[in-house]
Amino acid sequence: MEDILEKVKKEVGGKAMDIDRNNDMGDLVDFIKKSGILGVTVPEEYGGLGKGYYEACILGEELAKISGGVAHSIIVHGMAVDAIKMFGNEEQKEKYLPELARSFGGLAITEGRGGSDVANAVSMKAEKQGDVYVLNGTKTLITNGMFSDYFIVVGRTGEGGRGLTAFIVEKGDGIKPRKIELSGMRGSGLASLRFDNVEVPEENVLVAEGKGMRVALGTLAPNRVPFSAMGLGLAERCLELAIKRAKTRKAFGGTLSDLQAVQFMIADVAVEVEALRRMIYSIAKDMKDPTYEGAVVKIFSSRVAKKAADMAVQVYGGFGLHSCTAVEMAYRDAKVLDIAEGASEVMKLLISRNIFS
Repeated sequence: MEDILEKVKKEVGGKAMDIDRNNDMGDLVDFIKKSGILGVTVPEEYGGLGKGYYEACILGEELAKISGGVAHSIIVHGMAVDAIKMFGNEEQKEKYLPELARSFGGLAITEGRGGSDVANAVSMKAEKQGDVYVLNGTKTLITNGMFSDYFIVVGRTGEGGRGLTAFIVEKGDGIKPRKIELSGMRGSGLASLRFDNVEVPEENVLVAEGKGMRVALGTLAPNRVPFSAMGLGLAERCLELAIKRAKTRKAFGGTLSDLQAVQFMIADVAVEVEALRRMIYSIAKDMKDPTYEGAVVKIFSSRVAKKAADMAVQVYGGFGLHSCTAVEMAYRDAKVLDIAEGASEVMKLLISRNIFS
């Protein structure tokens, strides 16, 4: 895995600013497909490397040091892989996991009415017609939406649309993507997806009709740990940039690093980065309660990343606000951690339920 990761990091490193500026990975999409990195968490028997959450955290951390958008793309792809690993039957695994070792996958759950409230926000219709389901509706804020070949889609099924069902959907003519210009983690292929009479065979239902919530929540919970590793990578990048800047920027007869106020700002972030690193890899190595632990680490990660980015901009001064610079890009990327894959307020709700149950 290390060789694959280094190869991808080297390729991404020279293009990170262009990816952010253009909100587009360009030819990196094909490079990543061929690199082998998409198969890191695919089991070996299906053509992957068979790694787990610990290694997924390494991917998130290391890639986020370079490009938040690319890191987010890889982590969300891993969620699509996980949905089939955890909830797919043997036939589904044999068909789709080898494909996901070399093709992008994505989760298509969020809609315009809301993302975190899955039970009430999903309105996409999935009508059973013979041996197929016909999907109609729109998903939005879908990472990898511009270039995914496979999606895990949640739609309403059953009488009156009261149930939620998860499907494995192959990209086809009936799915129309529209790029979204988000401020942070740009280049991740974020899009709205319009489904117009998309036919999905009944054998592509995950678990069973009406079990879509189980698939959605069961997939998201443990993958919040690798997602949080992106915050660690962002924070480490900001800390490194701030230290370098403080050592070289002249002010008041010395450098910024001579000033106690700056020393303490940097020290505060260094403490929290160290705590976050140990939390992430401890949980990833021995995850006992994915819902609770994923929520805890996601909240802490977003706090640390935002604090580190804010500190770095402060150390850089006015230059830290120049568009498309490393610290300004990290400042925008860090905020996404607060919202994507479950808003911080929802994470607090999950933690509270655990505490008071």
